Amino acid sequence: MPNIGELRITDFRNLRSVNIKPSPGINLIFGANGSGKTSLLEAISVLAHGRSFRTHKFRRLINDEEGEATVFALLKAGDEEARIGVNRKRNGDSQIRLNGQNVQSASLLAQQLPLLIMDAHSYQLLEGSARIRRQFFDWLVFHVKHEFRELWRAYAKCLKHRNSLLRHDKIRPADLKPWDQEFVELSHKIEQLRLEVLEPFISAFHHTAQQFGFQQSDITLTYINGWKEGTASLEQLALSFERDHKQGFSSLGPHKSDIKIQLGTVPAVEKLSRGQQKVLISALYLAEARVKQEQKGSEVVFLLDDLPAELDEAHLKQLAGWLNELNAQLFITGVSAEKLKDLWPDFHKKEPAMFHVKHGEIQRVSV
Repeated sequence: MPNIGELRITDFRNLRSVNIKPSPGINLIFGANGSGKTSLLEAISVLAHGRSFRTHKFRRLINDEEGEATVFALLKAGDEEARIGVNRKRNGDSQIRLNGQNVQSASLLAQQLPLLIMDAHSYQLLEGSARIRRQFFDWLVFHVKHEFRELWRAYAKCLKHRNSLLRHDKIRPADLKPWDQEFVELSHKIEQLRLEVLEPFISAFHHTAQQFGFQQSDITLTYINGWKEGTASLEQLALSFERDHKQGFSSLGPHKSDIKIQLGTVPAVEKLSRGQQKVLISALYLAEARVKQEQKGSEVVFLLDDLPAELDEAHLKQLAGWLNELNAQLFITGVSAEKLKDLWPDFHKKEPAMFHVKHGEIQRVSV
């Protein structure tokens, strides 16, 4: 099970100098709004993805009085250890290091630190575009099917070349044929990997959703693969040529896939209350964590920002119980320390740690 054994943060937003040793189990982070709780989670997300889950503007991550920010972690998995670090400079330069070596791809960080983040933006799984749901599901495919990473990289490269050709004024369908063949072959391999993961994911989701009070017949997850049914993929590309040429991009393929989340025949977001939506979203996240654990025998690290928001006490305790069973490392923020503590069954048996955040300073306190 990967977990963060030590975390150091320097000049990241209002966190000027942080050095903590989290618990491998439950880490509760409390403090007033604006104290830096979410910034702590944000720094961990930079370690896993090379970027923040709150903003794509890296300059906002650097303290206003400094020229760079650094985040470092010592990761532990049994007897094995790994050291990862990310440095971002205000001039745009960045450096990612893994075990003392510079690396170019942030996906290597994701492999070292499988991270799931639940926060206010998670509602976009229901409200947002297909891209958000696609990226959410592909996180699981990436961690369960290791060949997915290279396949997707090759597909993205092929898609980029095909789109570039589509923007040429005098392009003909015949000019696209070599790219179309590779495009289709890579597409089918990607879709096959997704389908192999989809069935256990949907099964795990329904199992969890039922425990939260949703019946299997209530909520449906339907995968849309980005192609039209009943026509061969190469033929579809040929038929879509005029439209794609006019628009300047490929309108078919796995980069257009989606997972529809419906209540009956309508999108779930249109019928569920805000609290019910959070319960449903929690079930989606727990399903991903469970499938990764079952398929790969390893856990994830969970970041849960403002967990108590918009959930009643019964659902909060139910969610805490499920998280407890995962045996994952948890980083959970909230305003009230006592309210966070009261959620967890057998709290003191889970190697808990509590951290108080105040004006950008983080101090471990007794539990």
